[in-house]
Amino acid sequence: MLGKGAILVVFGFILAFSMYQVRMSSNVMATADNFNTEFVETMIHETALSAMNFAINKVWQTENTSDSYLFRANSCSSQVDVFIVGADTTQIRVRTWGYLFDTEMQEFRKEERDMSAFLAYNMPVSKYFWFSDDEKGVFWITGDTVWGPVHTNKTIKTDGNPVFYGKVTAKLGFSPDPTSKKNEADYFGGWEAGVEIEIPTDMSSLTNAAIAGNGGAPKNTKSIYDKVVTFDFQSDGSVIRTVSGSPPDTVLVTDIAPTGAIISSKDIRVKGTFNGNTTIYTTGNIWIDDDLVYADNPKNNPNSDDLLGLVAKDYIYITDNAANNTDVHIQAAIMSIERSFTAQNYNSRPIAGIIDLTGSVCQYHRGPVGTFSFGGGIHSGFLKRYRFDPRFSTLSPTNFPYLKSLRLVSWWE
Repeated sequence: MLGKGAILVVFGFILAFSMYQVRMSSNVMATADNFNTEFVETMIHETALSAMNFAINKVWQTENTSDSYLFRANSCSSQVDVFIVGADTTQIRVRTWGYLFDTEMQEFRKEERDMSAFLAYNMPVSKYFWFSDDEKGVFWITGDTVWGPVHTNKTIKTDGNPVFYGKVTAKLGFSPDPTSKKNEADYFGGWEAGVEIEIPTDMSSLTNAAIAGNGGAPKNTKSIYDKVVTFDFQSDGSVIRTVSGSPPDTVLVTDIAPTGAIISSKDIRVKGTFNGNTTIYTTGNIWIDDDLVYADNPKNNPNSDDLLGLVAKDYIYITDNAANNTDVHIQAAIMSIERSFTAQNYNSRPIAGIIDLTGSVCQYHRGPVGTFSFGGGIHSGFLKRYRFDPRFSTLSPTNFPYLKSLRLVSWWE
């Protein structure tokens, strides 16, 4: 009996260990399958991302061109299709696949992954609240407060405690460095160095819009001017217009700028309360002679549809006059293509209070609006109280210039 019992015990152990070994083998196989599945899916995902990055770079180089090609990496394949879906928008679709050996079925199984992205080529300059090619050594100082994105292709210089509520980017960095205790500026929106964006110089779209709107009318009567003109905007959508050598007249902005564009080869002077959506461009200077604000203030109504663009090849000046020597209020998208936005006689005019600007500023060289001493406050001109018009995140004045800056509109995977 003892011998038979021992044999039964041995067989029991053999059976138990055999079942354990089967289970262990099954777990090992399952673990291997899980590892292989995760590995292949990771390779497929990384290949899809590589294909998408390759496609985005190609789209940037070959603007607005449909395409279709096969991309291979990591033993995986991607079918890349590029579609033009608008004058400014391109879609990229990527389908990536690889093969996984299914140990249960003892065959290879195809695994796939899809990605899609929409990209836009052009971005309104006004999307940046502050944009300069060169800051020209001008400092942001204590008392300067800026809402909205800021960019320069040179260096951001600060003294004291200026406050930035939007992200600040600069190709050549910051002085002092934001990580240094010497830099007391507040960058509430973050900061980044090494970013370069070219300022736009092609005004053909804006010029063509004004030519179309002029409709063959004589110069200085509608959308095209070759004499100095003053626009005193009225809240009802009209403007008191004074063309050099002629008495003033009152016209509707929509009548003289039916396509939302006015162009001139001479200086333009502006002031008043603007009602409408127009961009004014001159190859000369623009002078802001007094407060220039919207009829429907976007600070009070974020759905305001009043939008004004001021574009000058040369300077945009805040005129040195009595009206501007006790604060000045400006609501517009401002752009100086080859010069600056500045205050006339900034270094000799009296302390004039604050430039309360809502909108955006783009300029080739940053223009000074006042003088100050390090730690000693302002000596002449203005302090800056600049606020980004949040509508400019998605809107811009009609015909306002664009930056060529490929940007991601949406991404799906």
